[in-house]
Amino acid sequence: MNPSEPPKAAELLARNLRRLREERGLTIDDLARLTGIAARRIEAIEAAAADARLDEVGLIALGLGVRIAALFGTE
Repeated sequence: MNPSEPPKAAELLARNLRRLREERGLTIDDLARLTGIAARRIEAIEAAAADARLDEVGLIALGLGVRIAALFGTE
């Protein structure tokens, strides 16, 4: 990421997803069970290697117990 450019949505999602998941003591497999999203797919989203679909973002937010906006926050 270039420091002069704002982070891309996929990068924000990846960073916040990992942080929020780890703060809750969840593994990727745990989150997969909570959301119904395949663990490999969550891994790819968390690595910013794949763009999440809107329905996946909603399921991830529900699984983590946060609002969707928390997945894209910059703080």
